[in-house]
Amino acid sequence: MKFSKSAEDMIADFRGLPHTVTASSRKDPATLDSLLVLLQEQYKLEKPTPERTLVENWEKVFGSKLAARCHPVRIKDEHTLIVSVTNQTLRSELQFQKRAVLKRIHGLENCGDIKDIVIRS
Repeated sequence: MKFSKSAEDMIADFRGLPHTVTASSRKDPATLDSLLVLLQEQYKLEKPTPERTLVENWEKVFGSKLAARCHPVRIKDEHTLIVSVTNQTLRSELQFQKRAVLKRIHGLENCGDIKDIVIRS
């Protein structure tokens, strides 16, 4: 049975044996600055995203009355915005306004790839 490094060390302590030494345990720990840079590059945190743009401009896209009663859930397959609404009546109202809302979304930076809106209540 394979155990984690910490479990192996605990068993070694219990049995009075020396701890196992691996290549990763001999390396110096990485600095927090280098880890943050790595994470920013890996997850593209500095690049503007459609999600961030939509959240920042939500009221502009839906208007002040509707923006408070509907919320973005996610962007599915990079082309479909999924919106959650509070009730069926609002869902029907947004279905009628779908084209106008999509037009306003396309006017935002980084949101030109969104082709459809799915409204869930």
